[in-house]
Amino acid sequence: MAIRALNTLVVANYNTAASASFLAGDALMISTADGTVSAAFRAATGFTTLSQQLGRFVGFSADDTARTGNTMILADPVGASYTDSSGVLQANNNGFYVVSKRAIGDFLAENVNGVTNPTAGSSGYEGPRRGVGVFNTPGAQFITDRFAATASTNVTTDGAAWTPTAGDLLTVAGASANAGKLVKLSTAGTDGVIVGRVDSYDSAAGLLYFTQLNGI
Repeated sequence: MAIRALNTLVVANYNTAASASFLAGDALMISTADGTVSAAFRAATGFTTLSQQLGRFVGFSADDTARTGNTMILADPVGASYTDSSGVLQANNNGFYVVSKRAIGDFLAENVNGVTNPTAGSSGYEGPRRGVGVFNTPGAQFITDRFAATASTNVTTDGAAWTPTAGDLLTVAGASANAGKLVKLSTAGTDGVIVGRVDSYDSAAGLLYFTQLNGI
């Protein structure tokens, strides 16, 4: 799963626990215990009220810490362009699409929770690892596939099915099964903190275009 920045100004850096596993594009919350970040969901302990969500939401991960399921969003320079029966070119290029991310482990984000030990060995999975970059600038615009087709029911749960529409407000998913994903905010000021707004939705590519409305 992935995120692609169309425009943004600030990318912050946060530490993560060695065991943390989340994908680029995930909404992140900061721990009150040690300042590490993890994939956010509204039913998480200490994240169940509007004030807690506002205080602990830090932005969207720019990096993968997960080692499977990683994708990337690319621009299609050709698309399915064709010449119609009148000899007119019907252009369908420059769109975005999602593909599996092919990257060696060295390029994955690393989780920091201890002192660097350069002689730890060569398994590639020892801690500590680098922290993650976080998109945290309100007004920044993104494309992501990290959303769920559901809408908020109350401050901690989601329910009704949702098809993204331009202008829909976004919040963090309610359930741990959708941790990090965006969902529709049904009732602003009640169901969850506003983190974004839908700009458009490409249903064929499964990509959501949105503007971030909350950050640090």
